[in-house]
Amino acid sequence: MATSNSRLVIGCGVLISIIALANVNVVGAQTISQQFLDPHNAARSNISGANIPNLVWNNTLQTYAQSWASNQASAANNCALKHSGGPYGENIYWASWSSTPLDAVSAWVAEKQYYNYTTNTCATGKVCGHYTQVIWKRTTSVGCGSATCPAGGTFTVCSYYPPGNYVGQKPY
Repeated sequence: MATSNSRLVIGCGVLISIIALANVNVVGAQTISQQFLDPHNAARSNISGANIPNLVWNNTLQTYAQSWASNQASAANNCALKHSGGPYGENIYWASWSSTPLDAVSAWVAEKQYYNYTTNTCATGKVCGHYTQVIWKRTTSVGCGSATCPAGGTFTVCSYYPPGNYVGQKPY
């Protein structure tokens, strides 16, 4: 007969397995974390001579980002594009379809065309802060999450540590 202690150990083992599987949602042969990391790191390595290190995945940031994505995808918030106001750098993205991590990161990186490094500004009437957060040299880790909106579509959040986009500072 199993003792209560052995049941606790078995229960903890099952819980740990479930938590471990949460980040293993595999598309093809790639985890969700890798689907977010690869395009981030490709954008960072695409800047000649800047020597921007690759980001690493951070589970605390992932939990934070997933929580905010789920909050905004709730019926009460209906995927409103609103930042969390939390302690991390943050990029948010909404698509009317079932988007992928690559869709979100590609949209942020596409802002590169509007960023002028020399003047450290965005083109008039354009946004480029998502891009500069992706490539912010002092940012070392990222975690992301997505949720399905009540009317369909996807709300995606990436959280960054340390945050970037400090006024008056260049990203690298």
